[in-house]
Amino acid sequence: MSITIRAPATIANFGPGFDVFGLALEGPCDKVRVRLRGDEIRIKLSGMADGVPVNPPDNTAGLAVINFLKGIGEEGMGVDIAIKKGIRTGAGLGSSGACAAASVHALNKLFGSALTPNRLIEFAMGGEAASGVTHADNVSACSLGGFTIIKNFDPIAVEKVEVPLIPIVICTPLVHLQQRKTAATRRVIPASFSLMDAREQISACSSLVRAMLDEDLIGIGRAVNRDHISEPVRSMFIPGYWEIKGAVLKAGAYGCNISGGAPSIFAIVEKEEQGEIAELMVEGFKQRGIESEPILTKASNRGCE
Repeated sequence: MSITIRAPATIANFGPGFDVFGLALEGPCDKVRVRLRGDEIRIKLSGMADGVPVNPPDNTAGLAVINFLKGIGEEGMGVDIAIKKGIRTGAGLGSSGACAAASVHALNKLFGSALTPNRLIEFAMGGEAASGVTHADNVSACSLGGFTIIKNFDPIAVEKVEVPLIPIVICTPLVHLQQRKTAATRRVIPASFSLMDAREQISACSSLVRAMLDEDLIGIGRAVNRDHISEPVRSMFIPGYWEIKGAVLKAGAYGCNISGGAPSIFAIVEKEEQGEIAELMVEGFKQRGIESEPILTKASNRGCE
């Protein structure tokens, strides 16, 4: 009565799609083993799990499991959750969402796969509350793979678009990340915008969906490069962000933006240019006395599996 789920890293808010767009990545990933046993929920951690709580209500996987069991009328069921963290926590790559999504997918399999994808996303999104922010963009992309669009929030309705080969370079500055950093950066995002900014944001979102459907790598990059909601605020938490972005675009990247709630930066590039762009990002942080970790990956149509 156990199952192991692979859950991919994700880029939430992908480009201009604040809280709406998500993208699944080929790597890195978490692996979560779930086993039905006893009468309590227990969590065991390994890998890059520094600072991740093991108390179920404080852990995104644990809270998602609590929500799932309550939702199907199986409260009191015991569950062992073994999480091997391959996604760095607090990096803006959907680490907390991966654990939540994997856990509910595992339970759905163990209980006969009766729930719809949207219902699973709803349970996983509820698990994200343990990290301080309840949102569905990470868990949607992690659950389904590909490029995901949240069409409706109440009730949750998500559309998956199959993605072409999109080479991506990610660079994570290895700075001290305060707990619930995503909630902190979200709080400083303005509650209102000018009509001009709203118009530009809608245009960028529309362009990104069109470019995805056309499998247009250059168009995807250009659309990702435009953001008037999240990027202007969250860039303040990343030393040298605009200078690094400028250097990356000058070197040939089609687009560059912030991954999720920060601090990771990602760029849309041609495959043969991934190494050069990664070196530029690393060097940009190094000039500011910051060690960073580059990841060469690509978009993926694989979700939790």
